[in-house]
Amino acid sequence: MTGRERVLSALNRIETSRVPLGEIGGGYTDTIIQAVLGDKYDLGTDGYFLNHQRIRELLGADIVGARVVGPAVEMVGIHEDWGTETFRDYWGATHTQPPDATVQLVDPIAHSPEELASWSPPDVSHFDSTQVTRWKRSTDFFVLATLNAGFDLGYELLGFERFMMWTLQERDTMKQYYEKLIETNLTLALMSAEAGADAILIADDLAFNSGTFVDPEYLRSDYFPILKNMITDIKKTGLPVFFHSDGDLRNIIPDLIDCGIDVLQSCDPNANMDIPLLKGEYGQDLAFMGNIDVDLLANGTIQEVEDTTRNLIQNARSGGGFILGTSNVVASYCQPENLKAMYAVAHKELK
Repeated sequence: MTGRERVLSALNRIETSRVPLGEIGGGYTDTIIQAVLGDKYDLGTDGYFLNHQRIRELLGADIVGARVVGPAVEMVGIHEDWGTETFRDYWGATHTQPPDATVQLVDPIAHSPEELASWSPPDVSHFDSTQVTRWKRSTDFFVLATLNAGFDLGYELLGFERFMMWTLQERDTMKQYYEKLIETNLTLALMSAEAGADAILIADDLAFNSGTFVDPEYLRSDYFPILKNMITDIKKTGLPVFFHSDGDLRNIIPDLIDCGIDVLQSCDPNANMDIPLLKGEYGQDLAFMGNIDVDLLANGTIQEVEDTTRNLIQNARSGGGFILGTSNVVASYCQPENLKAMYAVAHKELK
């Protein structure tokens, strides 16, 4: 059975000899890939594809993430405090990456609601979908094409504080903003489907570990109807829709089901998102992916990783509808031996 077949079986609630496993997006940082592959790490011009293929083959993963690729970022200067390069993305926001930190927003796409109302998203129709096509034609991995929607990307381009303030104070402007972002990402989704993707992943963080960023009633009135339209149009292609969000989503899972998602990914145990319990309540309508704490791979012992993985598989595999993975992606600070242990357990825990 190929990885593609194994994942599709899980989505159809068919329990296979072992659970499908893998990560979303790039899945593994380059630091992790180098540590796992060692001298098999390819430094050539085709290294990205070869290295991502090799680590998945070595670990026995079933899924590969892919994207429709836009133009390269534009370098625009040097940050005066950190001395790092600043770059403008194709959405129009400027960022930098400080030493030992995540990417930081330097200049948003708008400084006022009026500027945001007149902002236009990029034309993505000329973007490159060959990455999706190559994975589909060259491998047996389940190709999960990744894009965004309106919330997570929305605050990345504006800054979280500004985004949240305008969400409360400028509701009409923000609804128009969501619509622009979602329409643009819908185009990317349809391009991904045409290029051969097996499913579409919408990455759209909506919550802290303590609950949603905003009142669920706001999401129900101002955001979910727009998201639902996007998902409805994606599903006209016949592809399933995965949805990624960190945090505690328990109050809005019925809403996400109503929007039409097929798989909920992340399911962070630190946010009380326990897949065996969630399957018991929502498994007829929704499949689940993830549930292994990234911090466990960073700080746990091999024995702790093995025990946690084995327990999760034994309690979540029945009846399909479950894909094993981390609750996000395999970060650079994870221990390679713990990653290997997690995947090895999945290959040993056979039905």
